[in-house]
Amino acid sequence: MPIPGFIVRHAALWAVLWAVLILVLTLMPVSDVPRWTWADVIHLDKFVHAFLFGVQGLLLGLALANLRPQEPPPVLFAWAMLAAGVYGAVIEVVQQWMGQGRHGDVLDLLADAAGAVAGYAWLRWRHRRGST
Repeated sequence: MPIPGFIVRHAALWAVLWAVLILVLTLMPVSDVPRWTWADVIHLDKFVHAFLFGVQGLLLGLALANLRPQEPPPVLFAWAMLAAGVYGAVIEVVQQWMGQGRHGDVLDLLADAAGAVAGYAWLRWRHRRGST
């Protein structure tokens, strides 16, 4: 199933909106986040970070490909990963600084990076198959 055209055409807008969603979810006070003990056991938050940043990596890859179609994929990948990595790092620093039960976590940052790489890799795989 191809990525819907309205997402591909407006990927930059979707990337910004998704970044806002990530910001809201990751800076939400802990008291507002549902608590499940089984989620702690399987480190569900790391999967959530990876998913959120996976979508972000995909959207950034699409947006950069739209904005700079002449750039080779490795250059687009580098820019998309740099943007996602810096964004993830800033969020972790802000979480540590603002308190409210949140704290910066290197493992969250690693999950962010892994998700962004996976999202972009999935996009490239789809592109090679001619499915985008």
